[in-house]
Amino acid sequence: MITAAIMRRQAGSISMSSFSDDQAKRVDLSDRFLGTLLGSAIGDAFGMPVEASSAEQIRDRFGWIESYLPRTDSQGNELEAAGEMTDDTEMMLCHVESLVSTGGLVDPENTGMRFLRLLNSESRRFMGRTTIESLERADQTGEFQDGLGGERRAGNGVAMRVAPIGLIHSVGRFNHEVFVREVMRAGLITHSNPEALNGAVAIAYGVRLQVTGEVPPDVLGDEICSFIDEDTVSRKIREAAHLAAREGLRLDDNDAHLEHLASIGTSGYVAESVAAAVYCAIVARQDLRKGIELATNAGGDTDTIAAMAGALIGAHAGASSFPLDLVEGLAGRAYILVAGPGLYETAMQRAGLYVRLHQR
Repeated sequence: MITAAIMRRQAGSISMSSFSDDQAKRVDLSDRFLGTLLGSAIGDAFGMPVEASSAEQIRDRFGWIESYLPRTDSQGNELEAAGEMTDDTEMMLCHVESLVSTGGLVDPENTGMRFLRLLNSESRRFMGRTTIESLERADQTGEFQDGLGGERRAGNGVAMRVAPIGLIHSVGRFNHEVFVREVMRAGLITHSNPEALNGAVAIAYGVRLQVTGEVPPDVLGDEICSFIDEDTVSRKIREAAHLAAREGLRLDDNDAHLEHLASIGTSGYVAESVAAAVYCAIVARQDLRKGIELATNAGGDTDTIAAMAGALIGAHAGASSFPLDLVEGLAGRAYILVAGPGLYETAMQRAGLYVRLHQR
């Protein structure tokens, strides 16, 4: 498990014995912020090697994936090293950087310019078609609220990256209108399809619920559906919640879980992938490894589903609960270990609260 030593290496030693109850709660909240970002990145890297493979192909080739693997081509040549992240994490971190730079406010141009830097780098190879085409157009027009829409644009390219907005809105008084508006502004940089945006609201709101602990994980799906618009996204999440609540379902019954995920669907279609991530978060509760294993071994859009599931689980469990091998095997983890506390302090400042940690 990760210990507090990880955060001490980044921000100095923290003396828990000197904390008031309120301060201790703030440290727990900071741990959940870090858990959200780190859980998403871990899920992304865990699912990356088998993206677009079916559950059957994964089973035939690997049996059951339970650790980071490299991504290889059909001849076995390594394309990506084990533990490498994709655009899912990189675009999420663009949101983190932008939010920190603006004092916690969503600024589409600020974020969009960061996306353009990714577009013009090696990260482009991971990006979805709608994201690429929208950013190319924004690069020409300078307009970052004109994401592409249309029936075939209902992907998960927004949902995969908006967890930081859920985090920002988990501190202080919650204004649902401001929250939805900010998720929409973040989404419209690349997507304007209503389902793509609704799926993003679902993940961001789910992260907020998990961080604040307002509801237990077993009712997470129902609570999300009561908040978002009624469409295929909400219907799929309800289906996922119903399957996760089946009487007698055991966490170790992998066959049953994969059957449920196959029923929900694990494609890049936002209604399926968001619902699949919610399913994994509900059944795994605070067990990050189990949640991302299920998301990965189910096949389909494995990196994105595991990333969203990891964010939801990490928001509830906190980074201090994560298995050490998953953290140490993650490429680029040092940056996230700084980004988490940085976003937490930004959220506290936006809410008008003061962070005071006893340093020694």
